[in-house]
This record gives sequence, C-alpha cells and structure tokens, in this order.
Amino acid sequence: MRVFLDTNILLDIVEQRMPFYTASQAVLNECDQRGFEISVAWHGLATLFYITAKRRGQAFAMQMMRDLLNWATVATVGQNEAQAALAYGIADYEDAMVAAAATASGSAWLITRDEAGFTNSPVAPISPDAFLQQLPTRS
Repeated sequence: MRVFLDTNILLDIVEQRMPFYTASQAVLNECDQRGFEISVAWHGLATLFYITAKRRGQAFAMQMMRDLLNWATVATVGQNEAQAALAYGIADYEDAMVAAAATASGSAWLITRDEAGFTNSPVAPISPDAFLQQLPTRS
C-alpha cells in the first residue's frame, strides 16, 4: 500500500509537536513495519525545510531532508497535476496541490490533520488516529 503524508504530519514528527506527534509518529512506524510506501509533496518539502531550519538550524534541516528522502518518495507532478488541482473544487489551492500530488503518487490514503480541507480530494483524507484504527491487527 502507498500512503501520502501531508506536510502537517511531517512537521508533527520532525518538530515533535504535541499532542499530534504521538499519532503521527505511530503512522510512520506502522507504515515502516508493514512495508507501506510513503509519498510526500514536492512543494511541501520547502515548507518543511524552512520551518525546521528556522527552529533547529540549517545543518539539522539538511540532515532531516536527507533522512526523509531515504524513506519517502516525492510525488511526480507537473503541468497536468497543477491544472487538475484547479478542478477539484478545493478552496485552498495549496491543499488542492497536495490532493493532486497524492493522486499522482497512486496513494490509497492522504494522511492529514486537515481532513476538512480535502473534502473533494480524489484520494480520501484520513487523520492519523483514524488511519491507525482502520489498520488490520497484525498477527
């Protein structure tokens, strides 16, 4: 299975933002243990890097990006996805771009804390807690 992590989930993990960190980190752990593929948005990496560098320094942010790119795939997007995002009927174009990236990546879920922002997304949005609850129990 492939899942898409919204930038807010990545920030929760990197910045250990409580109370969100616990569920977001659990999503990452479960995906790793179950062999799920993780995709992220190209444009979200800039936001993640900027915020992390401001709070933790340039060197930390660069290493974090290297680490992230070892376990996540950046969704391939271009002109067609940018135009498709306009047609989704999502009020916030940045959210529409995330939905387009999730679609392009072939993800089954768009894991986000902003489910309301993705009501018209072709890829179903789901919160970290709801995602964890719907996973089958491992034997």
